[in-house]
Formats: sequence, structure tokens, C-alpha cells
Amino acid sequence: MFARMHLRHQVVLCIGLVHLIALILTTALLVLNARDAVRLEVESGAKSARALVLATLGYALQETAPSEVLPRLAETLVAPRHVSIALVDGRRGLLPLRQVGEAGQVNAVPDWFVRLTVPGFREIRIPVQSNGNRYGYVSITMAPGDEIAEVWHDVAGIFWIVSVSALVSALILAWLVNRTLRPLDALRAALARLREGRHSARLGRSTSADLAPIYQGFDDLSEALETAEADRTRLNRRIVELGDAERRTIAMELHDEFGPCLFGLKVKASAVVRAAERLEDQDLAQDGSAIQSIVAQIQASNSRLLTTLRPMAIGQLPLVDALLDLFQAFRKTHPDIDWQVDLQQALPDTPEIVDLTVYRFFQEGVTNALRHGQPGRITASLSREQETDAGPVLRLIVEDNGLGMDGGMTGGRGLAAMRDRIDAVGGQLNIGPAEGGGTRLESSVPLLSLPENALELRAAS
Repeated sequence: MFARMHLRHQVVLCIGLVHLIALILTTALLVLNARDAVRLEVESGAKSARALVLATLGYALQETAPSEVLPRLAETLVAPRHVSIALVDGRRGLLPLRQVGEAGQVNAVPDWFVRLTVPGFREIRIPVQSNGNRYGYVSITMAPGDEIAEVWHDVAGIFWIVSVSALVSALILAWLVNRTLRPLDALRAALARLREGRHSARLGRSTSADLAPIYQGFDDLSEALETAEADRTRLNRRIVELGDAERRTIAMELHDEFGPCLFGLKVKASAVVRAAERLEDQDLAQDGSAIQSIVAQIQASNSRLLTTLRPMAIGQLPLVDALLDLFQAFRKTHPDIDWQVDLQQALPDTPEIVDLTVYRFFQEGVTNALRHGQPGRITASLSREQETDAGPVLRLIVEDNGLGMDGGMTGGRGLAAMRDRIDAVGGQLNIGPAEGGGTRLESSVPLLSLPENALELRAAS
């Protein structure tokens, strides 16, 4: 748990623990010293009180009758600090001692401190006797209350001074650590932006001499990554454009060369069939019909191949009309599915590479849903949105309520090709579960201007 904490929290926690341990040790030392101090003071007071009582008692025995010594002591004797003196007369009982001042109070001292510092109980008895007759005695007992109160006052003052000093130092340390590590927060945020693919993240110059090389190294790294990403994007776009141009060339060859040839072959096969019917040659008629069937299959395959290589609607119709034709074809082949298509009509003119990217997105997304998802509903939408960083984009969404994708499924070659094509135009593709089940494909494609090499590609085709 400690290792997963932030560095600033680790530092503050360690320093706080050090202060806490120091506070505990200081308190323990103060309590121990206080106990010794109370014991010494009380013992010193007891010795002084014993000497005072003996001196006063000896003087009183010389000047007063033995039976009146204790009453005279009650009038003249004053108990010193830290002790309590009691006069017990054999005939009169306990005699009150004259009080001067107030005895120390321990009401404000906690019981636990009193128990830790109070010395053991001790009583000193001095008998009052003369000629073998005992008239009473003087009892001296320890009364450390006032001394304990003074020691507690000193201990509490030192404790609060140490506590407040520790708290203030901890707060100052926390502020210093937070101020010192604040550049690391900026570095962590910049690394997060870099991880998200925003290679334009920069830190600038650092005010800390220790972090300045790290900041400079990060900026150099992000600049190199941005340059490499821009080169990779241009290369991918160039590859996609060349691939589209090559497929367009092949499609034109198939359409212009194979189409007429197949049509002529179909016409000749029909002529052979009619001639065989006039000659009543059944074998020749069957061969002519077989040739017609083969030509029809080749024409169907050629048509599918042309659509796969390059949709004929692209370049001939606006993007939205081409997409409407695509979904109309899907509706004819899958009439049992609930189609919810929302295509924004007012779209700006876009380069052919963007039109092909959008078309392929919907074509591949819907085909995958139909092939693998077994959906009952397919939703498709196309809209123009404004993003702060990327500028205007086309938002593409295909969502179904089918079986969804397994956790370990990453998609086949179709999704990989779609991702590469979207990356080539600077877009992003997100694939995940749809709300309520199924799969959701979402992409943002920047509205690019016509590329510089578009005319070269058209001229080459």
C-alpha cells in the first residue's frame, strides 16, 4: 500500500511518523524526569519539615509544660511545601494546624499523570514525650500535589510547543514537497497526452535545474514522435491513395475490357443456341446454353469484383447518395432487419480518399454485423461535428444489437484494413460493446482538403 502512494504522500507520511515518534519519546522522557523531580522535591520538603518540627518541638519543651507543647505547636508551626503536618494530642485528639496560603491543587492534572509521577506514600512520626510520659505525636506526610501541578504545567507546555512545532514543520514540508513535485505532475500529464497519441504535447522550460534536462528530453522525444507520426501518416495515406488508384485501374480494365468481351461472348452463345434450335441439334443447343450459363456466372463474379475493388457510385454520386444506395442494397438482401439510417444531407465536398474511407467504414461495419452478430436491428449515422483540436470531423457510427464481440476478439482483416485506412486520413476508430448488447463501431474522420497529389493520381488513372 505504501509503495502505491504518491511520492509527496510518502515523504509527508515518513516525516510525520518521525515527528510522532519524536513527540512520544519526548513525552516519555518528560514524564520520567517529572517523576524524579517530584520525588526529589517531596523528599527535600520532608527533610526540611522534620528539621523544623524537631527544632520547634525542642524549643517548646524548654519554654512550655509538656502537656501544652502540642497546642503551642498548632499556633506557631507552619507546614512547608510538599508535606502535610498533623498534630495528634493524647487528650485533645487532632489539633488543627494554622494555615498560611493555599495548598497545591491537583484537580487540573490528569489522573494518569498523577499516578505516573506521585512518589510512594511515606509518613514520619515524631513523638512528644517527657520523663517517660507520651503526650502525643507529630505526623509528617508527603503532599506532592502542588509540585505535580507545577511539573504538569511545564510538561504540558513543552508538549504543546513540540506538537505545534511538529505540525507547522509538517505543513511547511508538505508545501515544499508539493511545490517541488509540481513539475512532475506536469510531466505525468504530458506523458498521459503522449500515450493518448497527442504528440504535440510540450513541457517547455523548467524552473528547476534538476528537471530541466528531463523537460528538454521529453520535448525532444515528443517532437521526434510527432515528426515520425506525421511521416507515418503521410506514408499510410500515400499507400492508401496508390492502392485506390491501382484498384481503380484494375476496375476500369475489368469494366472496359472484360465487360465487352463477356457481352460479345454472350451474344455469340445466344446465336449458337438459336442456330442449334433451327437445325434441331440438341447437343449443340445444350453446349450453347452451358456457355450462356458460364458467361452469366463470370459476369456476376465480375460485377462483384468491380464493386469490391471500387464502388461505382464513388466519384459518380455525392457521398450521401452513394451511402443511400449501399443501405438500399442491404435492405433488399436482409429485409427482416430493422434498419435505422440517419445520414446528414448537408455535407461539404470531400476528397475521394475520404469518400472511400467513409463508404468502406459503413460497408465493412454492416457486413461484419450481418455476418457475425445475428442482429435484429442495425443503426447507422453520419454527421458533421466540430472538434476543438481536430477541427471539423465526420462522425461515423454503426451499432447493432447482436451477439457482440468476444473479449479476446480483435477483428479480422477487414477491420484491420478499415483501421489502417482511417489512420491514413488522420481519423480514429473505436470498437466496443453497444449499450444493451451488440457491437458499436465509431470513427471520426477529419474533413480534409483535396490532397496535393490527387490530380497526379487521377491523371495516372
